[in-house]
Amino acid sequence: MCRVFILASALGLAASLADPQAHIESRTSTEEVAKESPSQFAHRFVRMESGLMPDQWGELANFFVQAPTPKWKNVHVIDIIQIAVKIKGSSSHVSISTNSLGELDSSLLLSDYPPKRLPLGVPSTSACYGDDIFEFNLLLSGKEQVVPQSGTTDKSERQLAWRIDDSSFEPLITLDTAIRYVSRMREETKDPAVKKNATRSLRILGSYKQGKFVPDELSSGATGCS
Repeated sequence: MCRVFILASALGLAASLADPQAHIESRTSTEEVAKESPSQFAHRFVRMESGLMPDQWGELANFFVQAPTPKWKNVHVIDIIQIAVKIKGSSSHVSISTNSLGELDSSLLLSDYPPKRLPLGVPSTSACYGDDIFEFNLLLSGKEQVVPQSGTTDKSERQLAWRIDDSSFEPLITLDTAIRYVSRMREETKDPAVKKNATRSLRILGSYKQGKFVPDELSSGATGCS
């Protein structure tokens, strides 16, 4: 079954679009207004965000209308399959198709993980391929002064760049990022429970890295298909 995670607030987007200052004149396309297309923005955000560890999430602030607040409850370890963007005027909708490799919590315990990592590079026959979908909305944010070419003194404002219209998000991290983070935290923690969780999680993540099934003694906790 396809799972959809909403990373941005549609209500927040609607409220922003209702603001007269957010209006873009019909004669001006989004390609002319924004220096970066919604697709370029979305790919850049996902590429950067999925490679950052939790103590680096502050580097994402410029991608959001407001300072981001990640939800540590659900840190998703994923393989990215496709990023799709639908543009509608001054708003855009981003859909990220992924293969889930589990959810990591603040105690470094990995849960909801598959028995084996689905192969990448070629479309899979598995019904789970690309089945975990994360979505968020973009709007044009920021303003700059525009001097009409007619030479009149009247000035107007136009929007500058695409931004994510929500301050909260469920972090996505790649397999390599998860391995780096859990390995580092296992070395730094003095909590025996966290260290135990980290060792267990690394065994599962390591099996994905090697293209193997989850170790037999951990397979009972595996969910989904492969």
